[in-house]
Amino acid sequence: MTKNKFNIKEVSHIIDERFLDIIGNTFKFDHEKGLAEWLKNSMDAYLREGTSLQDRHIVFRFTDRTVPTFECIDFVGMEEVDIEKSFKRWGDPEAAKRGLVKRVYGGHGNGGKFYMRQMFKTSYFITYKKGRLSVFGFSDKKKYGFADGYQNKAMEPLAAMKFAEIEGLQIPEKLKNKVLQKKMGFTVVKGSGPSGVKSKIRAEKIADKIKQHPQSRHILLDANISLIHNDKILYGLLRPDPIKPFGGFEEPRVVTVPETLSVEVGGDKVAVLLANKKYEPGRLILQTSEEAFARGSRLGDLNRIDMKGEIGVIGSYQIEELGVRTFPQASFIYGECRVPILEDPDNDCVQNDRAKLVDNNTTRALLRWIAEEIDKLASEIASKEQEKREESNKKITSKYNEILNEWKNKHMRKIFSEIFGDAGAGGNGKDDPRPKPMNLEVPPNGFDFRVSEAQIPLNEPYPLTLKTLTPSLIPLGSVIFFSVNNKLVELDLEKITVKSEFIKRTEDGEGVAIINVNATGQRLGEVAEIVAKAGKHEARVRVTVVENLGSHGGKKPKHPQVLLSGHDPDPLGMTAGGSVILGERDPVVYQRPVDVREGIYWINTSSPLAGGIYESFGPDSLQWREFLFQRYIDIFVKELIYELHRKDPENFTPERVDNEIGELVKKIHTTAKSDLRQFLFNEKYIPDEETHS
Repeated sequence: MTKNKFNIKEVSHIIDERFLDIIGNTFKFDHEKGLAEWLKNSMDAYLREGTSLQDRHIVFRFTDRTVPTFECIDFVGMEEVDIEKSFKRWGDPEAAKRGLVKRVYGGHGNGGKFYMRQMFKTSYFITYKKGRLSVFGFSDKKKYGFADGYQNKAMEPLAAMKFAEIEGLQIPEKLKNKVLQKKMGFTVVKGSGPSGVKSKIRAEKIADKIKQHPQSRHILLDANISLIHNDKILYGLLRPDPIKPFGGFEEPRVVTVPETLSVEVGGDKVAVLLANKKYEPGRLILQTSEEAFARGSRLGDLNRIDMKGEIGVIGSYQIEELGVRTFPQASFIYGECRVPILEDPDNDCVQNDRAKLVDNNTTRALLRWIAEEIDKLASEIASKEQEKREESNKKITSKYNEILNEWKNKHMRKIFSEIFGDAGAGGNGKDDPRPKPMNLEVPPNGFDFRVSEAQIPLNEPYPLTLKTLTPSLIPLGSVIFFSVNNKLVELDLEKITVKSEFIKRTEDGEGVAIINVNATGQRLGEVAEIVAKAGKHEARVRVTVVENLGSHGGKKPKHPQVLLSGHDPDPLGMTAGGSVILGERDPVVYQRPVDVREGIYWINTSSPLAGGIYESFGPDSLQWREFLFQRYIDIFVKELIYELHRKDPENFTPERVDNEIGELVKKIHTTAKSDLRQFLFNEKYIPDEETHS
């Protein structure tokens, strides 16, 4: 067969506008992120003009007297050619530069435009430069274009400012005069009907988020940004909030990034270069905060490392996602890292949205090294906290805990056996004090799993309940077959025969068979469909394997181990200094994720109440013993709740939990009165004087 060779006549791509909707859906971001994109666009405009930092003025103006409106105003302006050749182009890597050789804040010119297109009912900008005014924007159909009659329209400066409604804007007189003399222009970007804003704009909250957002925080340190709400100046100069450092760690920690790091690829170590003759070594700057960056708090998002480029931030990582291990101390750390080689065109690690770096060997090695440096600093903080802690009287407090552990080990299994009726204890007769299950409901189709979707914890059996109408629909003796479509999710049953002991009765006397099949996920994120079949009847449940949900399954010690923070060594050997160090902001009973699997609890001896009792009454006081005892009750209750859910998820209701907790506490108090009488009631109690079995 003859091989033909053709010369292809190249033409421009034809793209359906609906493709912008597909791409645009990924740009449906929070307003603080979108406003940061507008802010970067304004900063790039000043960069292209060569404007000095002190002369870069940007105004955010929010109005909600009628239709809520967001505006971003700068004093540069665009000509018609800028709009035609740059702004109108989508996905252009050079769009933000517009011929500029040096780097700019923007990427492909998408962020600001998509924010206008996706997050407002209508949006447009008014731009003025060299005596010419244009209005360009998006219609309610998300199509862009010039406003009729306002394309490169000749206009005097004052008339243009009045048209844009900025003639009364409170800006430096020097700046206003330059506009009036046509030495400078302006651009007013305006979005009306912002998504998620019904009537009133929460300007203060948005300002707080802008101050902390990685793409805007560093810009606010350089430029003159103001914020106006309904003509009232909220911030004459918008700046990030100052952060008071952690005591003893006031100075920033500056670490030079190694020129070479290694990363494991396919079992082999691969070297990656982070500096060469063209690109100097980078540096990591770590700083501390007096207050922890708690998740959900106003400053919580600052618990991160911002990756800085030549201009602006090119990626950002929350410290927890870096694999840092030393918590809670790491929650007091934030910082930034600048590594010039990340912007090498031959191995560019910068993504379009600048949210994260490109995932490759270079960035993986760098991020792992950053995590190690954070762990080092966090370990030093932990050691400092350890030094501050009171060392005296640790022995007696540890002895108290030993006594309580012995008491717990003696009675916990017996109490739980009585509550759950295991091994014949507790009984099931008419005098059984335990609460009866809630009313049983008939499965909608007569053959259904209790839920249609479930999250199952990694490497732990999780019960999935199948309910069948028996014997009315599924006769006794019927065989139910179970199957799963994913080998990484295992079932403990392949089939089961329906027996009379499976049947419970509804209030109407109808029989419902309750059958539990345990599913175990072997890899995080796996999704599987589990199918139950009996003849022509079929039921399905979709499961997703997630991190340990705290359901207390898997291999654990016979009894949970209770330890004291700052006193007892970490049995898992994971923490710096040998013991878990907790502070006032941590839970009074604390578990790391790995502690849940190992059955370990830590009593926080630095909690506010613990510290108050310890300082006011001393470690050998009755009040201190009572505090420790109450924490053991907390642990009993936690264990009970997880056990209730594991044993009987069908009847895991608030009423059931409340009743069982009441029964548990009653039994605990009964045993404590007998076995811990001296410990709890004798103010002059000395541990060594009493023998414990």
